[in-house]
Amino acid sequence: MTRGTGPWLILLAIAGVTIAGGLVQLVHPSFVLEFVGAVVSPTSQYAFAIIGMFIAMFGGMLLHAMRSEEPQPVVVLWIAVEKVAGCLAALLGIFKGYFSSGALGIVFFDFFAALLIIWYWRTIRWPMTTTT
Repeated sequence: MTRGTGPWLILLAIAGVTIAGGLVQLVHPSFVLEFVGAVVSPTSQYAFAIIGMFIAMFGGMLLHAMRSEEPQPVVVLWIAVEKVAGCLAALLGIFKGYFSSGALGIVFFDFFAALLIIWYWRTIRWPMTTTT
C-alpha cells in the first residue's frame, strides 16, 4: 500500500479515531457508558477506563505500524484481532441487554475497521519480492 493513498489515509484516520475514542473512555468512562446505555457505577467506570486505555494503545500501535518504514504484519494482525474481538464483545453485550442499540455504532466502526486492517495485513504479510 502506498503512503498517502486513500486506503492508507483511511487507516490513519481509523488509528486516530481509535486513539481518541480510547482516551475519551479512559478519562470520562461514564460518558461512554451512558452512550452505550450501560449501568454507570464506580466498578463499571473503572473497568471501562481500563478498556479505554487498551483501546488507545491499540490505536497507537496501528498509527506506528502504518508510519513504519518496514511492514509490521504481526502487529497489524493483532490489531485486527482486537477490532474483531471488540466488535463481538459489544454485540454480545447488546444481545445480553447490557448495552443499548446505541452501541451498534461502535460495532459497525470496529467491523469496518477490522475489515480494512485485515485487508492491509494481507498486503504486507509476505515480502513482495523474492531473492534468488
